Amino acid sequence: MKTPRSLVAALFGLAASILALEARADTCPAPPDVPDVDRIAAIDAGRRLDYLAQAFDREVRDVDIWSWTWGSVYAGAVAVEGVALGLTTNYPKRIPLEVGIASTAFGAASLYGLPLKLTLPLRSARAHWGDPDRCAVLARAERTLVSVEKDQALATGILGHIGNVLVNVGIGLILGLGYDQWESAGISFGVGVAIGEANAFTQPHHLRDVLARYRSGQLDAPAPAPSVTWSILPIRTREMSGAALTVVW
Repeated sequence: MKTPRSLVAALFGLAASILALEARADTCPAPPDVPDVDRIAAIDAGRRLDYLAQAFDREVRDVDIWSWTWGSVYAGAVAVEGVALGLTTNYPKRIPLEVGIASTAFGAASLYGLPLKLTLPLRSARAHWGDPDRCAVLARAERTLVSVEKDQALATGILGHIGNVLVNVGIGLILGLGYDQWESAGISFGVGVAIGEANAFTQPHHLRDVLARYRSGQLDAPAPAPSVTWSILPIRTREMSGAALTVVW
């Protein structure tokens, strides 16, 4: 039995369509600073964009959770200190409360505002994901990844820890030298440094691993594990009642 010519033509047409689709697979230049330019350039632009999209979305989500969690903790501390200040008539006892309110309010504003330096560029890059020039979208995303990773490394690196200590030294000196309240200064310094370090160590910083894997072309490797999660648990004992904030990263 002979195969109809129309069927043969259809099969050849299907094969040609598949080859044409493969030939039209998006390929874009690799960033100049990757170890193996040819390997990265050979990866389909769609795969590279999908990898970066997942990384950007995750980082924005985690930084937002971290920022709002810690910002709310600081804002709550301002409210508690404000109530205590309103109930205190003794002037020497009001001074550390006033200094504490000012410094904690500044911390809350920083935690709400400074993370935008990381999340706004990521959101801006994602807003262009639907642009028709896929290579231009990819190049913009690659530049954004490098830029934001540098800012994130600076915020979570040694300079961030040094800055935390210096800020709390300054607050302590205001209380000690300015108002001769060295005991309050010591307490403020110890508590401030401890909270600041907890803040710094919980800040998400996954983009370093994202960038390393991207430059090596390991787009199918498992993603870095944990995201930042937080919860508030009620506490009730015979002596006290309240709530505990837990942060896992």
